[in-house]
Amino acid sequence: MTLDQLSQQWLEYKAQEDTARDNRVAIEQQILALHAAPEEGSESFATDNGARITVTGKLSYKVDIDRLIGLTATWPESARPFIKKVVVDETKLKAIRRETPKLWTLIAPAIETKPAKTGVTIRTKD
Repeated sequence: MTLDQLSQQWLEYKAQEDTARDNRVAIEQQILALHAAPEEGSESFATDNGARITVTGKLSYKVDIDRLIGLTATWPESARPFIKKVVVDETKLKAIRRETPKLWTLIAPAIETKPAKTGVTIRTKD
């Protein structure tokens, strides 16, 4: 198969995928109109035909972390609604690996590096 044929097939399947997702989301909205989810948490129920449906409600929290830290400074540490977390800075890791191989060899034993999913995007001229 040629790249033109493969790209055309990819575009067709991508459109089918998008349509299927939109249809699924529309059905989910209809289900939620008939059986609302709790504000937070899950609830399961069975249909007359025996299908089991679970609806899950979630809240998201956007926090001004500096303000929250200040407001809870006098609270016992175990009661504070946040955790201190160390996270890897992948941008710095990539820079070290690319620009300073000697440093990379020092830290490489602590890092598993493997290929991630390769992305493919196709756009038409339209």
